[in-house]
Amino acid sequence: MKEEKELSYHEIAEILNRDDRTIWTVYNRAKNKRKTARAVSVSKTPKISLPSTIFRDRSVAVLEAVVEFLKEVKEMTYHEIAEALNRDDRTIWTVYYRAKKKRRQNERAE
Repeated sequence: MKEEKELSYHEIAEILNRDDRTIWTVYNRAKNKRKTARAVSVSKTPKISLPSTIFRDRSVAVLEAVVEFLKEVKEMTYHEIAEALNRDDRTIWTVYYRAKKKRRQNERAE
């Protein structure tokens, strides 16, 4: 969002329902990580478009929201998600079930 749409940290924070400082921190960490990361084949990393609305629910973490969206809406397998996000398959499985557990707890609380 910062580079492609040229939005400010504040504008991104408003869209994602997050604090400006969080957006700045995450952006800078990702930028530094990108500098040190090894080159990855473009064919292995598909470009995935995510709606900003999935991040507005603060009851789940950002990674949980992304994994949940990719699993349920895009109907990707754990392995496909893991490859796209450069994570282990077991991590993706854990994150997905953690999100499901949080959703169930929130439904009971309401």
